[in-house]
Amino acid sequence: MFNRFNNLGKKIRTEEEEKDTPKNVSATPTSDKEKARKKLLKIVGIISIVLIAIFLIVLVGTMLVGTNYSFDRMELELKNAAIKYYQVQDVLLPANEGEKSEVDAATLSSDEYKLMKPLSKMRKNTQCSGTVVVQKINNEYIYTPYLDCGDTYKTKELFNAVKDENKTVTSGNGLYEMNGELVFRGDNVNNYVKLSKGLFRIVKITSENKILLIPEFEDYYYDVWDDRYNTDLGYSAGINDYRLSRMKDFLLDIYNGTINDPLLLSDTDKQKLTTYSLCIGKRSKGETNNTGEVECADKLDNQMIGLLTVNDYINASTDANCTSTTSRSCQNYNYLKLKDNTFWLMTASNENTATVYYVNNEGYIAESNASSLSRIRPTIMLNNNVMIKSGKGTESDPFILK
Repeated sequence: MFNRFNNLGKKIRTEEEEKDTPKNVSATPTSDKEKARKKLLKIVGIISIVLIAIFLIVLVGTMLVGTNYSFDRMELELKNAAIKYYQVQDVLLPANEGEKSEVDAATLSSDEYKLMKPLSKMRKNTQCSGTVVVQKINNEYIYTPYLDCGDTYKTKELFNAVKDENKTVTSGNGLYEMNGELVFRGDNVNNYVKLSKGLFRIVKITSENKILLIPEFEDYYYDVWDDRYNTDLGYSAGINDYRLSRMKDFLLDIYNGTINDPLLLSDTDKQKLTTYSLCIGKRSKGETNNTGEVECADKLDNQMIGLLTVNDYINASTDANCTSTTSRSCQNYNYLKLKDNTFWLMTASNENTATVYYVNNEGYIAESNASSLSRIRPTIMLNNNVMIKSGKGTESDPFILK
């Protein structure tokens, strides 16, 4: 009897439990959250397998085909290897200002140094040779890589690019052979170079293939050439001796960045420059010798910044009547002319101790006391190993340097 009641009780409890249990829930449930977790793990696993497969394909492809560096990358590899080489072989570095030393790619990639891959392993199906020239400029060492890959690619210096884009002419606008130099003349010439802080114009290429530049800025510096007391005149008219002038100090401050409105040069730009001799000789108003002999009769060596000389400005004009220091025709056909603005020149008068030549607001050369105010257009000299990256020298497509 007891068993009957016990079994009956179990049956009632079972029926009650079944009533409380949802009919759509299994006896061993798996939550939606657990299903989503397993699905996500499956997807992650598939993606990982695909990524590993892609990596292996790329790795095998690289091993079979080899690397294929760009030419810019190859030049950078050369330069970096040369820097490491001269850290070890520092006795081979040039000792004096302007001197050069050279190391080739074969040495840098040799078993002795192993500072870079051989060039043949940097770019497939391309035969290249390379060297790095290191030069001491302004007490710093400048490393310049040269890469020669035949007809495919060759590192090109700016001076060669200028010559390629501007064949020499004997009339009209363009590049002229004058006094052993290549001089841009006329009012419409393609001589634009882009530096970090703006556009510059190429004035000339020297006999050593160095390049004289002048900025093409909207705003220029403004100051006296000199403002010292002149005993000959009895007042502060200035003294027209460049070696002692305020202008010399002012230009040095511009180069060093002490005067930075506008900033003329970045540190990268300065690495592309070289020292040069400033021609500071004096001349008369009627002087007609425009070869540079008069101005260069007195020189100040090892300078980093200067001004245009009188003969620089005269030679930029193609007007046949621009012959002497103060010829009014020098304003014609002259890209160096500033519209309605004046600027100082380097050259002083040899007829007194106070006056200096400047380009007036009409565009021809006149003279004024050194204590007068005028704009300042500095000149700098690019080294002959500066390389071109791109450009044609036009205002819209200037030469861009590496």
